[in-house]
Amino acid sequence: MAKDKVLYNGMLVLAEWPARVEAAQRETEYQIDGFMYPRIPFGEEQRNEWPSGPCHDCAALRTQYHVPGCEVEECPRCHGQAIGCGCGDDGPMAGPES
Repeated sequence: MAKDKVLYNGMLVLAEWPARVEAAQRETEYQIDGFMYPRIPFGEEQRNEWPSGPCHDCAALRTQYHVPGCEVEECPRCHGQAIGCGCGDDGPMAGPES
């Protein structure tokens, strides 16, 4: 059975995805090794090489936080890819889809 999709931030996404983007905006920090690090919004990464428009992976707009588990999100500690850097061993830097 096909899942319902909706148009959100100019992208066709699963119907539940807009709520996940909105929930991500309330998660402003990650705890890494006992320290709190402010998350890096889309478009403010050190390597800001992304084309204009929403994030191609999670549909966040510039200045919004990515959905945890997004392949584009930058780790606020090491500045590598958050889902693969290993910094988040004691906190959730990856969502259920990663």
